[in-house]
Amino acid sequence: MTTIIRARDARSFLSLLPHVCGYRPRRSLLVVPFEDGRTAGAARIDLPKRPEHWPEAVAVALGMVCRMRGVTQFAAVVYTDEPLLGADGMAFAGLVEALRERADHCGLEVRDALCVAADGWGAYADGRPTPRPLEEIAHEDAVPGGDDVLPDQGAGIAPPAVDLAERERLGRAHLELGRALAVILGEDHPGTSAIGAASNRGIPPRALATACFAADLPVVFEECLDWETDDLDPYLAALLVWALERPCFRDVALSQWSSDLQEGWNVLDLNERWADGDDSLPDGPLRLKGEGPRPDPDRLERALALVQRLAASAPGRSRAGALASAAWLMWALGHGTHALAYARQALAVDDEHGLARLVGAMASHGMLPEWAFERPGAA
Repeated sequence: MTTIIRARDARSFLSLLPHVCGYRPRRSLLVVPFEDGRTAGAARIDLPKRPEHWPEAVAVALGMVCRMRGVTQFAAVVYTDEPLLGADGMAFAGLVEALRERADHCGLEVRDALCVAADGWGAYADGRPTPRPLEEIAHEDAVPGGDDVLPDQGAGIAPPAVDLAERERLGRAHLELGRALAVILGEDHPGTSAIGAASNRGIPPRALATACFAADLPVVFEECLDWETDDLDPYLAALLVWALERPCFRDVALSQWSSDLQEGWNVLDLNERWADGDDSLPDGPLRLKGEGPRPDPDRLERALALVQRLAASAPGRSRAGALASAAWLMWALGHGTHALAYARQALAVDDEHGLARLVGAMASHGMLPEWAFERPGAA
């Protein structure tokens, strides 16, 4: 959300936060950076229950705040399913105190620290406050014309539902396309024509025709952003699944979706030169590392919806490439929680998947792309 908000008091602030996040946080530590009394975003990490894990959580939270230029203050909000008050005071008071101490060492000020618990909410500055009613935190209509918020940070992680017929169509097309690509890419005997080999193997002409598009994959990656995800052509969908299984083409797709068609051709050329032994570095930023200007979120969202559908429909181990690509797109959008969930799904299919391992490690340590920390414009 790019709208900068101003809250009159703590209750209003807590009511607005779900609109900033896009969901109602649960079992979370939220850090909300401020600049000139305004905020336009929030960073969430899982709430660590065990005190020995608090230092790591504090380091991750402050690392996110420190990467935002011009920010010297932030608010901290703990969301817990526990009661607000316990024998030792407010829930997670030790975590908040550790956060305050470390923030002071970093030259940051904790502007406010609040807790939303199972039986009420309160401010840590009040010591042992009487829990205030949760009904006071009314996110509904807190932002005029605001979008509906999701019930929690886990909403939307589940892949889209697809029926058995769609999976069977894609599975059959994936198998036939694989045979056609073996012919097109020259895995048959020298001198054997592609058409003749395809005919001898009983490969459907539709699969062979689709395989020819492998020569212009950046064009396919660009055009697929306009496909209707609930009515995918099984052969074209199979071509994307095949491409996302192969790092040399998957990197082209992800870089292109975060930039433009020319970036896709540039990355494809770079990968082909690397395959030929040229280890020269690219001239521009590496999009896969989160470098460069902020991507168009609409392009990323459309690409994400597509690969989520592919991941739900693709057969067997071929799902790993689409799942890992979805993880990276989530990461590129700044959704670390969802990125980690999709990375884990990819690793459940292929526990050696390189991109899934990388995205999972970055997301679990609160590492997001540089553009995720750019300040959006005021509304």
